[in-house]
Amino acid sequence: NLCEGTGTNVFVVLDGRLVTPPLAAGCLAGITRELLLEVASADEQDVPMAALPEVQEAFLTSSTRDIQPIRSIDGRALASVPGALTTAAIDAWRALEASSLDP
Repeated sequence: NLCEGTGTNVFVVLDGRLVTPPLAAGCLAGITRELLLEVASADEQDVPMAALPEVQEAFLTSSTRDIQPIRSIDGRALASVPGALTTAAIDAWRALEASSLDP
């Protein structure tokens, strides 16, 4: 299953839904990940590596990068970078940052 990037958490869009691996998958309990789960329409779900060819959008989160869109997976360019759900997550993150110095 998909878990995380090096020092980052990963979110992907599958079947039109924004998902991130659950902590039970062994991923980093990132602060940015947790806050984004609170403000964006995202779900925790195991993502099998076999599902990567079906990923429509993807991005990494971290305290130093905030939200960083992913352009390609295994050499396959993603159609829209950032896509609609990635853009919505970026907007939700920026609104959270604007509302509090310590979210």
